[in-house]
Amino acid sequence: MLTCTKCKAEKPETEFHACKTTVTRRRPECKTCRKTERRARYEANREKEAAQMLAYRQVEANQQSARRRAREQKAVARQDPAYRKRETAFNREWRRRNPEKMAAANARQRARGRFSPDWTPEEWAALLDLYGHRCLACLTTGVRLQPDHVVPLSWPGASNAIDNIQPLCGPCNLTKSDKHIDYRPELKGTPS
Repeated sequence: MLTCTKCKAEKPETEFHACKTTVTRRRPECKTCRKTERRARYEANREKEAAQMLAYRQVEANQQSARRRAREQKAVARQDPAYRKRETAFNREWRRRNPEKMAAANARQRARGRFSPDWTPEEWAALLDLYGHRCLACLTTGVRLQPDHVVPLSWPGASNAIDNIQPLCGPCNLTKSDKHIDYRPELKGTPS
């Protein structure tokens, strides 16, 4: 149950729109209050809102037709053997000039395809219970947690076992990226 910041009524979570930026993952005002507020704003500025919507639709229609034309032209061009030959040569040259990016991309692909989790959902639930269902980096609770590899799978000798997993929220997991950072409290201070 959440409390609406406008009408101060306590309502179920389903009565609030989803929002990625809040801790509760829901907007602070309920759907009814939000609808009332938007309707009042529209009525107060009806002509301006209608003109903006018309201009938006015209621009969007032009952009959609331009994107469609570009897709059609590219599809036709891809049928041309000379185009495919140029594209293949360009890709081959890019891979030759960027070996480190290719190595990282190949490692990511191997990690996605070859490494299925060596841990069960029960082990993941036990790990969440151990750390109190909180992100180990920012210590936030009440957010959706993701399994993060302490030693990234792209590193040589990395393991996909539960002892290489730590729970992080989405933003902290993205920030950590493929760095080796151990946020687990019981392992801090031990050489890695």
